[in-house]
Amino acid sequence: MRCQRGAGRIVRRRAGIIISEFKEFHRMERRTPDTGHVSRPGTPAATILLLIVVLPILIGLLGGFPLVTVLGFIISILILQGLAAAAGIGLGFPPFLLIPLMISVAAGIILGIYRICDLFSERSRRVARQIGRIKDLMDRHQALRTYGEFMLVLIMWIPGFGLYGTPVVAWILHWRGLRSILLMLAGWLIACLFVLTMTAGIRALL
Repeated sequence: MRCQRGAGRIVRRRAGIIISEFKEFHRMERRTPDTGHVSRPGTPAATILLLIVVLPILIGLLGGFPLVTVLGFIISILILQGLAAAAGIGLGFPPFLLIPLMISVAAGIILGIYRICDLFSERSRRVARQIGRIKDLMDRHQALRTYGEFMLVLIMWIPGFGLYGTPVVAWILHWRGLRSILLMLAGWLIACLFVLTMTAGIRALL
């Protein structure tokens, strides 16, 4: 009986978490009256965790790699960013597994940083006002608003800044749609391929 009650409590707790995440994801857009800041539906933490941890682990396990090796590679991506591609080759990951794994982690980080910026803006009227002014400035320069997003591809190449800094820049400049995310992932992919090419060239020389 105690086991059944304990299991029931766990199920109810998990169900509550899922329901709360579902409500958060489908929250309607609202406008804060005194700042003009638009609050968008947030990305559930479960989705971010899925992209950064769960999906990469599944990719690695399907490729026949031990869990410890996959977790080590994920940590190297979080620390080394694009240079982690060389670490992945050293761990034995073939490019056809390494690339989707790194893209999954990068997508989770981008969405996570967007979510953190949203929460910070919602809790700070001063930040919300500044972001509103930037949005007004962007609205007056449609060319920058339309084509400026392509700069995200180049910014993602900056070592030590790209993966964590580019989403912040995109969020501040109101480049927060699917196209912006895809452009950042495209820049990330190019950076990873460059590191892989350099790694292969160095290994060929040795």
